[in-house]
Amino acid sequence: MNKGFKKFFLFYFLIVFCVLNTLQSFSFQKTNQTDSIKLEKYSSILSKINPTQIDSIILIANHAIKDFKSDNKAFYVCKLNQNTGSILLRYGYFNLAEKYYEDALKVARELNNKPLEIDILLSVGVIWGKKGDFIKSESYFLNALLLSKKANYPKGIANAYFKIGVIRTRQNKVSETQMYYNKVDSVNKSNKTDFLKFDLINNKAIFYAMQGDLDNALKQFELSYRLAVEGKKPIDQVLALQNIGLVYKEKEEYQKALKYLNEGVRLANKYGLKEEGLRVAIIIPAILTEQKKYIKAEQELKDYLNQSLKLEIIDLSSEIYDNLIGIAKEKGDYKSALAYFQQNTELKEKQINQEKQRALAEANASLGLYTANQKVLESETLLFQKTREKNILIIGLVFSSILTIGLFIALYRLKKLNHALNISKAELTESNSIKNKLFSIIGHDLRGSQGTTLGVLSLIEDDELDEAEQKKYIKTIIKQTTSSLAILDDLLLWGQAQIKGKSLEKHVISILPVVQNTIDLNLKTIIEKSLTINPIDLKDKNVFMDTNHFSFVIRNLLANAIKFTPNEGKIEIKVESYSNTQYKISIADNGIGIPDDELKSIFTPDSTIRKGTKDERGTGLGLTLCHEFVKANGGEIWAEKNLEKGTILCFTVDKGV
Repeated sequence: MNKGFKKFFLFYFLIVFCVLNTLQSFSFQKTNQTDSIKLEKYSSILSKINPTQIDSIILIANHAIKDFKSDNKAFYVCKLNQNTGSILLRYGYFNLAEKYYEDALKVARELNNKPLEIDILLSVGVIWGKKGDFIKSESYFLNALLLSKKANYPKGIANAYFKIGVIRTRQNKVSETQMYYNKVDSVNKSNKTDFLKFDLINNKAIFYAMQGDLDNALKQFELSYRLAVEGKKPIDQVLALQNIGLVYKEKEEYQKALKYLNEGVRLANKYGLKEEGLRVAIIIPAILTEQKKYIKAEQELKDYLNQSLKLEIIDLSSEIYDNLIGIAKEKGDYKSALAYFQQNTELKEKQINQEKQRALAEANASLGLYTANQKVLESETLLFQKTREKNILIIGLVFSSILTIGLFIALYRLKKLNHALNISKAELTESNSIKNKLFSIIGHDLRGSQGTTLGVLSLIEDDELDEAEQKKYIKTIIKQTTSSLAILDDLLLWGQAQIKGKSLEKHVISILPVVQNTIDLNLKTIIEKSLTINPIDLKDKNVFMDTNHFSFVIRNLLANAIKFTPNEGKIEIKVESYSNTQYKISIADNGIGIPDDELKSIFTPDSTIRKGTKDERGTGLGLTLCHEFVKANGGEIWAEKNLEKGTILCFTVDKGV
């Protein structure tokens, strides 16, 4: 898209938006039919905004949502949040998409609209699937499945089964894939419906291809093509022809493969589907390469590369470069292969930069939403403060002659009150941060895992899973329940730590037995990862600290080191004199380390939650509690980089007698 066209499109979009904004007050507020038209127009505008203009998408979406909220149109607020989430999901803004879907989900539940709630749950599951978190993705699908069964909603049941089948395909679990696709067929048969008919045919074809059953895969793709022709869907026709050509290529029936691929290219060009046509066309040089026709294959690939670069389709251009590198190597032309490799590297760096820009844009948009809300609150607070100050000034001027002493006292008390309020504000800010952390833990870690557990148990109760599946899912339930109990323990300890006036029970504690007990608790993981744990100079060293607090801190810091240390790694636990009255206890690992910008914040409630070397998840609450417990006992806690590799977690504690 050239710059002139971009300016024209932006100008056109602004005119359309201004006209709609002017007309809305008298054109879109009468009937449900008019509300539907307004929803359709807003959604249409959102879908036509350039994907890079994320700020514009958020601006228009929030304006539209506010418009419906002002008229108390909860259903349309829900649908607009859902549609905005769908657009953001399509453009790859997963975090923002989840925010709008969660808002839509809340309204759907308030409306008790089960079909709408189920559709949104399935969409959130898709987001987590695209992020690669299949466990969380499946938990949403299972929740949607359970709700669909309770609501007798066949479409939701079929959709949930289908999406779990897609997850199994991505996990390369072919037998389970077939089982879930068969469940979709069963739902359609018993309800005389054809939900996901086209998608199911294509996915079954992929399933057969994964098994090496090319004949059945071919039949499914041919059926897909016939349905696309009947439905007059050019894109689906092109995709089906591409897949048929690929199957014939795998069968080494090259003439048939070329016939279908060329037809796919012709059809794509007819309907102006440039990108789809190119994706079909680049398979043809691959066939020529297998036939040793290197010169012709290379020439065609160069032509397709120029077209792809012109259209700015980076992933396709990179794939073409890889094919050119392969041909150059086959010919023994390593100079050209190196040149193609360098050009491809530059292209991939460009793609990485674009992805960074996209992530930055999404972060800025999220920050913009937060900042806008904060500015509203700040404006209200400022208005209140100015009104109060004005009233105080007027009263002071009226009574200044007789209340000088009283005013002095009032000002003095006001100063003290402001100081107290500032302290309270800081405490409330920290409390609010911790509250948000807790709700995040409860909402995602606890609620998500329990949702999965409930969904699986319901499937077992309904005899939907065979014995092998039951055993597999029961292992998942045990793992998630164990994790949930650990989270609940941390939450309980945090709650106890917040109880004002709770006194410490400090004792003289021998360090070595506590460390050894913690090692024993983690022995299974230590053995699995072949870790070396090296306690240094702990014998005969005592500390003076609350017993429960000391055990908790040692247990969490050592568990943290184990989590982020790879196989055959090393962890050292060392005690040294920090001052005349305190020891410094340090736990050093040679693991994956912590970025510099996160080192200072890992003990705070808003720290970044990272996965361990074995994909272990935590809540971040444990390190926050460690900070509180160490401070309560008169010590300090911090993190620093290990000079070799990894991280050192340190804290100070009073020496025992």
